[in-house]
Amino acid sequence: MADVTEKFQQAGPKVQPGAKEEMVYTWPYLVSIEAIMAVTMILALTIMSTFVNAPLLDLANADITPNPAKAPWYFLGLQELLLHMHPALAGVIVPTAALVLLGMIPYIDRDRRGTGIWFSTKKGVPIAVFAAIYTAVIEITLVVVDEFLIIPGIHPDGSKGIGPLLKFGLAKAFGIKEVWTAWIGEILIPIIFMIAIPWILASWVKRRYKANTREVMISLYTFYLTSFVVLSLIGTAFRGESMHLMWPWQVKPPH
Repeated sequence: MADVTEKFQQAGPKVQPGAKEEMVYTWPYLVSIEAIMAVTMILALTIMSTFVNAPLLDLANADITPNPAKAPWYFLGLQELLLHMHPALAGVIVPTAALVLLGMIPYIDRDRRGTGIWFSTKKGVPIAVFAAIYTAVIEITLVVVDEFLIIPGIHPDGSKGIGPLLKFGLAKAFGIKEVWTAWIGEILIPIIFMIAIPWILASWVKRRYKANTREVMISLYTFYLTSFVVLSLIGTAFRGESMHLMWPWQVKPPH
């Protein structure tokens, strides 16, 4: 117990016994800043609502589905995944696995040094930047390929992407039943991608930066956070009618 206490004292700031510590009171310092920010936000929303009309539609009708039908912004990343894999995988298994893995981080990285400090080590920021760029480039590439990939003679009319390519390509080339090829394209291949991309990232960070466990966790958490941001942005600004990819200025309110 004494060794643990000594380690905490060495890791934390040096406090002289009997010295007077400088304190910052909640009132008025913190409360005044929060009040100013609240008034600023209300003013900004008031100005925005004055000059920008909200795209309000008619009363809700259960018999008519708007096009595009988008989820709330915090679920748009999962809705984006629904376009590329099996619904059970994208809507249940992936978010559950993500939450479980996030909860496992404290049990994997058990080093108490640098707890509560952003990026923790000198390599933390470069690793986070590298992981963010790596994740964004790969995921944007996969989304674009899955949207526009069409191979004449394999893809039936109206189908495109990696999943349909495997489904109909394997069925035509090897005579495999479409039930099994659909399982390969919608479940197996997405799982392989979702495991391989972070695994390659962690291996690359270990080799390039000589990273320890904390720094590998930084790269993997950056992968998770960047994935959430990239997929949410694509679903918000780049998905238009029928959830097709288009430029933000081409995206119109649902109809």
